[in-house]
Amino acid sequence: MGKSVFIIEYAKGTDKGFDGYRPDTKPILNAIEKVAGYKTEIVFYNPEKKDALLDYLKSKAHAIISRINPGNLKEVDEYFQFLKALGESGVEIHTHPDVMINLDFKDILAKLKGTPLGDDETYFYHLYSDFVEKFPTDLAKHNIRVLKTNYGSTGEGVYLVSLKDDGKIEAIEAVNNEQYDYDDMQHFLTDFEQHFEAEDESAAYFKGKNGFVGCRYLGRIVEGEIRVLLVNDKAISVVHKKPQEGEFSATLFSGAKYKYESPQDPKWAEVMKLTMDGLEDIKQYLDGQHYPLLWTMDYILDYNEDGSDKYVLSEINCSCVGITTELQYSANVAEVFKK
Repeated sequence: MGKSVFIIEYAKGTDKGFDGYRPDTKPILNAIEKVAGYKTEIVFYNPEKKDALLDYLKSKAHAIISRINPGNLKEVDEYFQFLKALGESGVEIHTHPDVMINLDFKDILAKLKGTPLGDDETYFYHLYSDFVEKFPTDLAKHNIRVLKTNYGSTGEGVYLVSLKDDGKIEAIEAVNNEQYDYDDMQHFLTDFEQHFEAEDESAAYFKGKNGFVGCRYLGRIVEGEIRVLLVNDKAISVVHKKPQEGEFSATLFSGAKYKYESPQDPKWAEVMKLTMDGLEDIKQYLDGQHYPLLWTMDYILDYNEDGSDKYVLSEINCSCVGITTELQYSANVAEVFKK
């Protein structure tokens, strides 16, 4: 009996349909059966039964597709180790944890400084002591700065921090547009310490990953984000994500509107060239693995010195990108598995 392609889900989370599965899971597997000819199956990851699942997948799986939002897991590092063990047994892993740990964290924005994708004012505050020492100077440069927790999704842990003329600090959290006010910089720094988690010495993947990435605030976020949706190294769509009026987050959870367009449309020629050329700069962070199965590169518009448009990379998403509203892209995913 030939081996199958599996999707791994997690039973908990807000990303489930009425049947308990992600709404894009079955369409992806149906497309793989039709296009690639593999039998398919859905399994659920349970930390308490992971050893039995590992043995089952080793014996049955040609490939597995991880469709778990790591934010739903308490022990993400443990899950990444589970995926790695599967890969070492000869099972194809999409997307491999060695890739997710490098690309899906915001510190990739700091690593890409010095490339056309990177912005030179991006900085990764890994330690709270580093944050206390450097952040006041970084904020004072423009009186406004964006802080993003190194690992997060749907706008959680993203703050717009402003320095007022009277020295007071205002912080707005993207996920709920909630505002926090502080008397001065010291008040803000003291309160913000709670967001810096202690290093987990037992972590195999997450060592050195705690902290926040600081970025320039780009006022053109009000025009929305430009998302390039890719399957491996091929762009399949450009998505214009327009924030809800009055908010600076362009996630669906914050009320943003998404519009999907063709990457061949001439108006996207510049961002497409930046993306495809940028794959070479990203390649070194794949650690010898394939590009992610289904992933995005998100950009915010800025201006060049001559007033022309400039695209600034704001994040990469590759752990569990959803295509629930655009299920036709299941066929693009299935192409990867052609025998």
